[in-house]
Amino acid sequence: MIAAKARRGRSCAAARSGCALAVLVAAAPGAANAAGALGPNGSAIRTSRYGVDLTQTPILAGARVTGLAGAYVAIAEGIDGDIQTPVAPAVRTLYSVDHFDFELGLGLTLPVAVTTTDFFNTGHQHTQLANSDQRGFLFVTPAINLAWGDFGVGLTLELQNYSLLRSGATATTRRDAFDAQFLVGHLQAANRFFGGQLVLGGGIRVLELDVNNPNAPSGESNLFTTVGLGVEAGALWAPTGEPFRLGAAFRSAVTTTPDPQSRILPNSEGDRIIGSASDPVNSFWLPDRIEQPWDLNVGMAVQIGPRPFNAPWTDPEDRIDVARRAIERRSAERRYQRALLSRRLAAEGALDAAAEGALDAERDNEEAVDELHVARIEHELRTRMKLAYARLPRPYALLSVSLVLTGALNDAVGIESFLQRVVARSGEKVVYSPRLGLETEVIPGWVKLRAGTYSEPTRFETSAPRLHGTVGFDAKVIPWSAFGLFDEDTEWRITTSLDAAARYLGWGVGVGVWH
Repeated sequence: MIAAKARRGRSCAAARSGCALAVLVAAAPGAANAAGALGPNGSAIRTSRYGVDLTQTPILAGARVTGLAGAYVAIAEGIDGDIQTPVAPAVRTLYSVDHFDFELGLGLTLPVAVTTTDFFNTGHQHTQLANSDQRGFLFVTPAINLAWGDFGVGLTLELQNYSLLRSGATATTRRDAFDAQFLVGHLQAANRFFGGQLVLGGGIRVLELDVNNPNAPSGESNLFTTVGLGVEAGALWAPTGEPFRLGAAFRSAVTTTPDPQSRILPNSEGDRIIGSASDPVNSFWLPDRIEQPWDLNVGMAVQIGPRPFNAPWTDPEDRIDVARRAIERRSAERRYQRALLSRRLAAEGALDAAAEGALDAERDNEEAVDELHVARIEHELRTRMKLAYARLPRPYALLSVSLVLTGALNDAVGIESFLQRVVARSGEKVVYSPRLGLETEVIPGWVKLRAGTYSEPTRFETSAPRLHGTVGFDAKVIPWSAFGLFDEDTEWRITTSLDAAARYLGWGVGVGVWH
């Protein structure tokens, strides 16, 4: 997976590990009649009375989160933390030296690893994809975080697109193209309290599935839409001066509802079918919902060594406001003195246009000097904050642990099952994933190393949990201002991550700003 992100226009491009999902439609056995309820495992999907479980059990995240095996809910720093916990947009790091700060992210996942690994952990040697004419599929994750002092907001979109042509077409049969587009959106807001010792966040999670026929006439391409909404909440406790943090995040279950304006409407039996029910090769029974179950993520992070973990972050705007208030008092005093002088000159008959112009010019000059004074204070404060950060001791070892619980679903199938049109029930019981990660700066000022392990649960009866091992590193390379777009002292890094398990391999590489 290839990813890029930037912080305040001076940050980075970053890579993520992972792989993509797959595409629609395969030849499948089964009768031609709608079956009503979802059948047993191994039977053909010939009903719309089912949901698609969108739970992702392997870690799909940025290089740091992947290297730490997903044990990140108690660290919660940076844009990569948004999917882990809604407090992340308001968590300030010591290298943030401005009142307003922002991060941009763009992740791109390619489908290479899907066909060669058991991505969904169904127990197969590799993912069994549909036998359709696949036109392409893509997984894109744009994201943005905005922070003003103690308050922050974040928006992350997980976009998945699968395209295909109907198989089995003849000279007299039109080969319809179909696109299935999944969206998982996170809109979050968070705030720091008690000097950042407590961070609380919340948000909404949106699921949407759109099925389109791009070859249809204009205005008729959308075939089916289903949308649902859930909530998120999170908390982070990071006591000042202490070497530990505690974090927790909860997301409610989301179940979508079909849009009544969809072009494909339910038939008399309540089924939504692309194609003809009598054509088992090309027909496709759409689900009446897509789902994500509730999940609870709790964790703890401990840092040892001379480098502080929970050092206080002071909003530079608070300090600059002191200077601004002093200037406002001086400005009010100048206006008062000017009014007195104007009245005296008027009483003496000496207040003419030239005198008023001279008074205005003197006032404007004094206010310009005051504004320069504020700008100088702001520059000096920013310089001092950057210098204070640069002088912090480098050696540290960060140990992070977490446990993720994921809820159960009824009458749901996995994505692989959805693509093949063969029932493989997913999420019939609550599952859990313990995670452990370690990060340290092995060469102070130059190289950071990460390693971790996690147990990936399975959502299927045909498989079992599998143990993952993860590694990653950051290496400082060159200083570069990127043609003046970044500060002159900006230093860049190469970052990598690797996630390996039985029948699974994910990796990522990218570049970013060294901190």
